[in-house]
Parts: sequence; C-alpha cells; structure tokens
Amino acid sequence: MKAKDLISGKPMTKDASCINILTCEHYLKGLLSGVSYREFFDGITGNKRFLVTDEETGRLIPVDSGYLLSADHWVSNELLSRVYRNTVAMINDPAAIYKAGRKIFKTAVGSQVFLMRMAGVQTIIERLPRENAKFNRNRSVEVVENKNGLAVVRIFWNDAPGINKHFCEMNKGVYEGLGKLTGNPATVKETLCQFEAGDFCEYHIKWRAKPIFSRYLDLIRFHISRDIIEELERRIEEVNNYRLKQERIIELRTQDLQKQKNMVDKARKFLSRYVPSQLASKILAGEVEPVQHHQRRKLTMLFSDIKDFTRTTDTMEPEDMGRLLNEYFTCMTDIIQKYEGTLANITGDALFIFFGAPDRTNDRDQALRCVRMAVEMQQTMDELQLKWFNEGVENPLQIRCGINTGMATVGSFGSRRRSEYSAMGMQVNLASRLEAACKPGGVLISHSTWALVNDQIETLPHATIEVKGFSRPIMAYEVVVRDDVVIEPASLAGSQTV
Repeated sequence: MKAKDLISGKPMTKDASCINILTCEHYLKGLLSGVSYREFFDGITGNKRFLVTDEETGRLIPVDSGYLLSADHWVSNELLSRVYRNTVAMINDPAAIYKAGRKIFKTAVGSQVFLMRMAGVQTIIERLPRENAKFNRNRSVEVVENKNGLAVVRIFWNDAPGINKHFCEMNKGVYEGLGKLTGNPATVKETLCQFEAGDFCEYHIKWRAKPIFSRYLDLIRFHISRDIIEELERRIEEVNNYRLKQERIIELRTQDLQKQKNMVDKARKFLSRYVPSQLASKILAGEVEPVQHHQRRKLTMLFSDIKDFTRTTDTMEPEDMGRLLNEYFTCMTDIIQKYEGTLANITGDALFIFFGAPDRTNDRDQALRCVRMAVEMQQTMDELQLKWFNEGVENPLQIRCGINTGMATVGSFGSRRRSEYSAMGMQVNLASRLEAACKPGGVLISHSTWALVNDQIETLPHATIEVKGFSRPIMAYEVVVRDDVVIEPASLAGSQTV
C-alpha cells in the first residue's frame, strides 16, 4: 500500500461475512456476461467510511475489492446494504437479493453441499443458530418449531444502522434454497417482519415429510460422515479461497491489459497526426520494415494545392487564415482516410497522397480510389467555398489535383533525427506537373491512370503537356466532376461512373 493511502480512524464493524457479497456476485455472474466491479462496489471501494486493517502494515486503509471478494473477511451492515442496493440497480430487479439467496447453495463450498445432502432439511434447520454465527453477527436465530415437514424460525435483528428489508430477502431466499440443496424442495412464507412493525422476522418453512426410517438414515449418515465432512470443508475452503484469488488476479490482469490497449490506441491517434495512419498501425505492431527500407512500388499518386492561396489570403488576419487552413486540412484528411490513402506530407497548402504503400491491393483498385478521392475533395471544396464566402472570404478558394500511376521509390527519407515516409522518382514529379497544369477546381490524370479507370470514370481529353525530364509530350485527361453525384469508396464490382 502507498503511504498516502494510510489514514487514521476506526475500522468498520464486522457484522456480516463477505460470503453474503460473494452470493450476490455469483448470482450476477449467472445473469451478466461480466460483472462490472465498478458498479458492484460503487460508493464502497476507496470510501473512508469503510476502513480495514492492512495485513502487511497494520495501518487502516479504505477497503478494496480484493478484501470484499474473500470469504474469510467481514464487513459492516452499512457496507453490505450498499452491495445489496448496487446488485438491485445493476439488473433493475427489486427481487434480486431474494433470488440471489435462493441460488446461494449452487455456489456454496462443496463440503457444505455434501453435508446438507447427507443431513436433510430438518437436521439443517436444527443447526441454523450455530451456522448463522459463522456468517452473521447482526442477528440471532431461534428455531421455534422443527418437525418433519414444517419448521418455524425467528430472526432477531440487532438494533444497528444499515440493516434493512434486503437482509430479510436474502434470508428468505437462503432458507428456500435449503430444500433444493437436499433434493427436497421447500417453501418459505414470511409471516412477520421486523422492518414492517414486527418484533422479529418469522418464517414458516414447509417441505415434503420423510418416513421415520428415512430420517434415521439421514441422521446416521450425517454423524458417521462428520469427520470426513469437516476435512472436506477445510480442503474445499482452501480450494475456493485459491479460486477467488485467481479470479482476482485475472480481473487485475484484464484491467491492466485494457489500460495497455487504451495507451496503444492513444499512441496510434497521436502518431497518426505525424505519419500516415496505415504506417502508424504498422509501427505500433512492430512492423518497421516499411519505414527502414526503401522499396520500388507501383503507386497512384496525387498532388493538390490551393490556387493562388497566398495572394487570396494575404488580406486575412493570421488567426482567420489559420482557422481556414485547419478546416480545409481536416476535411481533406477525413476524405483521405475514407479512401485509405497514404498522406505523405503537407507542405504549406499542398498535399501529397499516394495509394499502394505501405498497404497495397491492385493497380486498378488503387487508381480508382485515388481518382474518386480527388472528385470528392473537389466536391467538398465547393461546399467549403460557400461556407467561407458566408463567413466573409470574398475570393473563392479552389484546388487543383494532378494524378499519375507509375513506379516510385517508397520509404523513409531524411536524417536519423528527422525523417518522413514518402515516395520519390520521375513518376512522382509527373504527378506534380499534372497538378500544376490543371485548371482550378479540376482533376487532371495521366494516360497510365486513365487506362486503369476509364471504364468507371468519365473523362475528357486534355492537351498534351511538356514535362521536364520526359522526352515526349505527356497525354492527359480531365476528370468530369459533378456536384450532384455522391461518391463512395465502393468495391470495383458495380461501381458507378462519376
């Protein structure tokens, strides 16, 4: 325990065994896929009203779930009352505590099951006052009548805070479960209740009477087997305590794994702000080869920038320009992620995106996704132009997109201290030149890209362009961008012309 957790005060009273808590826990486990201990122990763990002695330091500390889930420990009436209340709330069932009591012997210590099977209902009821003391110090039990087939039992609850009707409901459920345990179903009727103007709680327990010789056999078996049963009780209690400890260990490990997963998710989101999201996932998975080594890949590449951005925004306040740019990049990166493109870098107002690394499908799919992404980028810009105009931006901002498909070198470029995942080569330069030759609001693609998408994408011929480094003029095509078409990153089969 940490020193800051050690506090002064009085330990809570030991009124009831934690077996009562375990009864509720086991009942909830039978109904829910997993018990939320945060809900189960809401208002309990960490509460300075419920202090226990730390076995290692001898100092008082707030109770934790490990303490509460041990059958060897005891808690106050007030704490147990909160557990009962939380149990009812978790499944929204007012009768939850009664039902949990009925199920108690399904999760009872194995030797207790064996003992009660041997003894029969009547013998068990005779032992109720003694057995009660093992699990509860907040009441006394009196067996008023106990004959074959009928018993009357009275419960006298201590005048202590925290005890309420839920305690009666647990009792009633437990008594009803006695018959189920022995194979002789019993019915329990509460005729008086101390919490409903009675002086005590009285229960009439009825079960099917056994012949006299059968009762004698029950008693004989019970007494002969007592030593065996006591040894079984001891050993099975050890097993159950071990099981509870293991369950607690598993719970803590599960919580730790969830924390680690949350940390990885946060790291992925943070890393994705600085490297392509696909690359961030690979880095976190330990797949660093795409970063460390350069590869030759066939890519479909897109360059875009805002036409005359500097001249258009030089009259704007820096804060307004920053807000406008952030809104633009947010919309564009959302579209890039939608089509699973790799955003290699952002330079000023320009974007460089490619398809085919680090993950690749096939040339045709990559080209189609890239062109469709460009069309949606242009359509989104139309919406942003109207929005910005209404906000006071007089001159419309338009982007140009150039797309090319070809071989490029992909990998990490830069120094040991600062590098970026990008692509280089003549085909990359061609995509950049196509963007420069494109008209504002348009998408210009090379012949190699057109050959992959022309049956799906509507295009118009464009004049050839001269590109430095290429010995021949480059054929280009203008993609038809329609504002009334909804673009979806659909699979190739059945895709519509845009």
